[in-house]
Amino acid sequence: MQIGILLIIFALLATLYSTWNYYAVTRALSLQNSRQQKIYIPQSTTLKSARLGYYIMVILVGLAALYLLHLLLAHQFQVAYVYRYSSKDLPLGYLISAFWAGQEGSFLLWAFLTAIMGMVLIKTAREFEPVAMLVINLVQGFFLLILIKASPFEILPQTPIDGAGLNPLLQNPWMVIHPPVLFVGYAAIAFPFALAVAALIRREYDQFVSHALPWVLFASLTLGAGIIIGGYWAYKVLGWGGYWGWDPVENSSLIPWLTILALGHGLIVQKIKGALPKTNFLLAILSFALVIYATFLTRSGVLADFSVHSFQDLGINAYLIIFIMAVLGIGLGIFLQRRDEISAVPLAISALNRETIILASLFVFAISAFLTFLGTSSPILTGLLGRPAQVDISFYNTVHLPIGVAMALLLGIAPFLRWNTNSNDSLLKSLLPSLILTLLSTAIPAYLGMADPAFILFTAVAAFAFWSNTVIAVRLVKIDWQIIGAPLAHVGVALLLVGIVVTATFEKDQRVLLPKGEPQIAMGYELTYEGVTRVANGKDILNINVSSGNTAYQAGPRFYISEYNNAAMREPDVQANLFYDLYISPLERRQLSEDFRNGISIWMQKGEKKQLGDLEIFFREFDIANHADGGLIRVGARLEITRGTETYSMAPAIVFEQNEKRSENGTFPMKSAEGEKSATVILNALNADEKSVELLFSGIKEPEVPAVTSQDQILVEVSKKPFMSVLWLGTILIVLGTLIALYRRVPKPEKSFNRKEEEHHVRESMPELSN
Repeated sequence: MQIGILLIIFALLATLYSTWNYYAVTRALSLQNSRQQKIYIPQSTTLKSARLGYYIMVILVGLAALYLLHLLLAHQFQVAYVYRYSSKDLPLGYLISAFWAGQEGSFLLWAFLTAIMGMVLIKTAREFEPVAMLVINLVQGFFLLILIKASPFEILPQTPIDGAGLNPLLQNPWMVIHPPVLFVGYAAIAFPFALAVAALIRREYDQFVSHALPWVLFASLTLGAGIIIGGYWAYKVLGWGGYWGWDPVENSSLIPWLTILALGHGLIVQKIKGALPKTNFLLAILSFALVIYATFLTRSGVLADFSVHSFQDLGINAYLIIFIMAVLGIGLGIFLQRRDEISAVPLAISALNRETIILASLFVFAISAFLTFLGTSSPILTGLLGRPAQVDISFYNTVHLPIGVAMALLLGIAPFLRWNTNSNDSLLKSLLPSLILTLLSTAIPAYLGMADPAFILFTAVAAFAFWSNTVIAVRLVKIDWQIIGAPLAHVGVALLLVGIVVTATFEKDQRVLLPKGEPQIAMGYELTYEGVTRVANGKDILNINVSSGNTAYQAGPRFYISEYNNAAMREPDVQANLFYDLYISPLERRQLSEDFRNGISIWMQKGEKKQLGDLEIFFREFDIANHADGGLIRVGARLEITRGTETYSMAPAIVFEQNEKRSENGTFPMKSAEGEKSATVILNALNADEKSVELLFSGIKEPEVPAVTSQDQILVEVSKKPFMSVLWLGTILIVLGTLIALYRRVPKPEKSFNRKEEEHHVRESMPELSN
């Protein structure tokens, strides 16, 4: 049997050994607390055994991870996973990233990260250790079972000479970072769940806060950073011009992030006011269940027809469904048993105070998560009733507009409120500077042309949130930089919201055809296509000289056919400026035949007539045929060409079939002094938004129409995206603020325990384990 699989099997056995010993300790504590039986278990033979089993598992999982990394670096293509996601020509960084490029490797990474974090929990959980580690062992056991079912160490019947390679879109530095950071967040969310179960079983409901809050902040930091990095990668690499497309798989990570953010705010209220303990336990349970649900959405294949990110089905659907049910069953089952025992201080929600605002923000996060959950799950929910269907992106934008307004309004008011109910008499006076700055800030985009009342309102409340939190952050940093985490993160949220609405309002784009060597004007810039630079990795660079006034640079978007999946790949060039990004995205590269060199190019809209010399061209309508079974799509333009008394009908078309594109040309006779010849028309390009087409004519002459003089042409979309630097600055401040808040709340012992002191602490906190 392959050594990697053996390591996983032995790691599972070690996990079971640790689980059994932690269960014995938990059972002893349960019997002791219920006074049903007096039982003593020597700490040296039970708790130490549980830890030993866990440490052995960590070593074995670590060795399995190192072994997979060795297989990738050594090009061991007899291993199916190595063959599918690597090749000999991959640079070192991308060879390492191949570790998590596929499902099996990412599960191993997840298991390894969980194992490492579990050692931190052992050191910090104190009296919660037995139950919490019992839960973590069960989680780890699930991942190890998955790795046995879908192993990254499976051997091929024959050894290939080279690997299939890594998807070119993943060959980007940001994709080396994005998945590991995201999986750190996924792994971390298991620990508030484990601590919640421990607190419920031990009936120590208030102690849950101090144990869970650092883990919640760490999970929100890493999961949020992973989502942000993924958005930045999409913006810089995918070429569609955006950073968030409400893709179901993207949403599946967003949903647990929203609930873990809600949990963080709820824990702060519980810590200060003693309120919301039941809500916090529910959020801790649901957050982890949603992470597993996200895994199910991504890896079950149920979204294969609805998401560009969905993985193929590995046959683990039953495992994932059972695990989701187990998480909900264990968590909610214990919670329902204990709910009547959990006491809480009621909140004075009739008054405007800090706890009311935080409670409202918690509900804003929860509503956003719920609505996103409904939209993301729509293929599954509609599939239960008939044919699966997906909600339109407009659904998310529509429902989140009022959510964004509410969030920004709460962020703007919260910094000036206090925790008691009768000290906000001077609130308006405190808010006055922020309100004045908000009016001035909102007037600028309104003056520049923002006309939509909803967008103006959105901008106003976002600016209000920015100025309020900036004022507070400046005041607090003079006292102690460690207490500015929350306002700094909220400044980041405000900048993110401003960037979103300003970009959506003022973004402009233009498509332009660039024949080689012929300058064209787009968005106030002169663009000259200078040809292609061949690159060793196949990612050919399109050289475009860009100039405007004293500004000049060479853009280098990429357009190439991937050998990995035989599909056209497009990567944009992004020139970041202070107030806007110039975004050049290649759409198509055309190699015209000699027949069409010196031909004539015209753009026409549906229903339009144009005179071309003695020809009248009428673009009647589109002719679209979709043969889904054969993967063939044909898009044609029905034309009527009249010359004198004769009219010719034809429908030149572009045909897409299995990632290949070909043309179907139209011909018509042309009489001249030299006799009758055939003229040809080709449908060269489509613009679905404007319902227009580009037609190329060969065999006719018309001096008033510019001729196509170059065989090599590229079609690009040039965009000006305002305030993108503000948007990205906002995401950085969100991460930085959360990091400061985490640093402040991580316990800092005055001195570190040695092993004997730690064991003494365990005996003192759990005397039933002593001899």
